[in-house]
Amino acid sequence: MEKEAIFLKPIFKDYIWGGQKLKNIFKKEVENEECTAESWEISTNSNGETQITNGKYKNKTLTEIYNDKEIRKEIFGTKCINLEDFPLLIKFIDANDCLSVQVHPDNEYALKNENSQGKTEMWYILDCEEGAQIICGVKEGISIEELKNSINENKITESLNYIDVHKGDAIYIPSGTIHALLGKTLVAEVQQNSNITYRVYDWGRTNKEGKPRELHINKALEVIKTENRPQIQNIKNDIVKLNIVKSEFFITNKINVTEEYQEEISGETFIAFNVIEGKGELVIEDKIYKIEKGESFIIPANVEKYKILGEVQLLQSFI
Repeated sequence: MEKEAIFLKPIFKDYIWGGQKLKNIFKKEVENEECTAESWEISTNSNGETQITNGKYKNKTLTEIYNDKEIRKEIFGTKCINLEDFPLLIKFIDANDCLSVQVHPDNEYALKNENSQGKTEMWYILDCEEGAQIICGVKEGISIEELKNSINENKITESLNYIDVHKGDAIYIPSGTIHALLGKTLVAEVQQNSNITYRVYDWGRTNKEGKPRELHINKALEVIKTENRPQIQNIKNDIVKLNIVKSEFFITNKINVTEEYQEEISGETFIAFNVIEGKGELVIEDKIYKIEKGESFIIPANVEKYKILGEVQLLQSFI
């Protein structure tokens, strides 16, 4: 089987809190130039399936080749053989304004109530304005009953945990953690392949029709884990390869290439990449691919080794 990288055409989402950074910083060919919130870079989710733009599988969706069980092992690795769905959803997010205060269910709850897997995720802060904050968890000592009361009294913002963030911060957000981006941040998000979100609070906003966006208070209260504490670290750029997240659902590393980086692959899993700074070349056998900031691609499991040349920073994710 041909051993080649897989590049993908992203899916864009124009949620009301988006901005123009995906167009201006990442040079994305967005559909809504005034407000683009998310670029779904690698996805088989039914809400947005990314299409392959090169090679043998050009013009097929990632879903189509994942569902072909004859090639699943070769492309996605032995760990994916028995997984019904592609395990990850990877995005770039332009949080120009505040996202809703929200929470995602774990696998058990999501399967029972939504016929979906749950959603554990991580954020990597690609850029942000001075003073940018996020919400992650509740204030220490707040019980679920106290949180419920604060929601009923429209005082939930007083119970939440606010964190200052900076470029290079990585935040791990296990399912059950109440959270929100609070604007003026550009983020890479790696998550389980799920789009299940329970909104708890939406800052009094209305949608395009002038109606409040739907909240999901009862379900949220069933899945919120008030004991979840923020897990945040700042990633130093002078380290060649540094682990950001190591969970049961995915592993994400930051790779900083100054001249050359090479790695061998075991065949157990595909490797997903997001180019977050710079430009360079990806080399697989005799094939050379130009890569630059804002691009995302997959190296299939059947590739024994690859090389990256140039001055470029990447996020590397796999299961």
